[in-house]
Amino acid sequence: MSTIQCIFCLEEKVSSKEHVFPDSLGGLLIIYDVCKDCNDKLGEKVDYHLVDHGLMQLARFTKGLKGKKGTIPNPLSVGKSTDDPDMTLRYKHTSDGTPGALYVIPNVIFDDGKYRVMVDASEPDRLVETVNKILIRNGLESMTKEEIFSKAHYEKTENPRMDIEMVIDMHSYRKAIIKIIYEMTYYWLGKDYLNDEMAIKIREYILSKELEVDGLIEKVELVGDKRDVLTSLADSDSHIAVLIKNRDRISCYINIFNNFHGLVVVTEKATLYKDVSNRFLINDTKEKLIRESSLAEEITRNSRK
Repeated sequence: MSTIQCIFCLEEKVSSKEHVFPDSLGGLLIIYDVCKDCNDKLGEKVDYHLVDHGLMQLARFTKGLKGKKGTIPNPLSVGKSTDDPDMTLRYKHTSDGTPGALYVIPNVIFDDGKYRVMVDASEPDRLVETVNKILIRNGLESMTKEEIFSKAHYEKTENPRMDIEMVIDMHSYRKAIIKIIYEMTYYWLGKDYLNDEMAIKIREYILSKELEVDGLIEKVELVGDKRDVLTSLADSDSHIAVLIKNRDRISCYINIFNNFHGLVVVTEKATLYKDVSNRFLINDTKEKLIRESSLAEEITRNSRK
């Protein structure tokens, strides 16, 4: 196995496959300049906050993007019935994302001296078991399956609806975006970039336990309704990366499914890098392809749509 200088720890170690855009998000661009130790650690400590973010789970679910375990996440898995807030529902789907049905999660509610037992119609024995546990706990005789079913109330709801409460992390994912920016900048500028003052700051931040960015000129946030030249080049099925040179500065922009984006000044010494031009790369997860061009070419292509 070949050894490389890892772009994170800077040590000579065995090479590993690194997806610049996370594999679980349909990333296709691969570099081999990250050691396995850093790859594993950063995948767990940094990439996780982006890949498993609620918005990204939703994107993976709708696009059928499987994780490392070969399954598609289901951010809509648990919620409350719109018609009955006491009823907790689970939205089932297969491991490949094929929609299933709503399932009633067993629940017992005690109110005003009465028990209300709710189970899914697909699990009648669960109802019998739960009711008899309640009876025995209260010093009463258990009942037969037939007796319980004769007293049970059955409900069938046409077109049931489920309310879901989703908590959106507004901070932790930011380091993962900056990590992608660092790797894309290395991809375009090469090994000389590892010694750049700004590269050192970015690298130290990525490897640290800190969530705040100190000493960097950056902006990482949700795209929301923000629309400008760069967001207009992105779409909900792709990731894009843009390298922009402006006098002594070079900045790198990343956009993930037009949900998250970030812009970081990656160097203030553009003259150190010869023949640097404004670059563009798109990672299309729907068509499963990567296309590279100049930023000017991409703006022209986009204006013709």
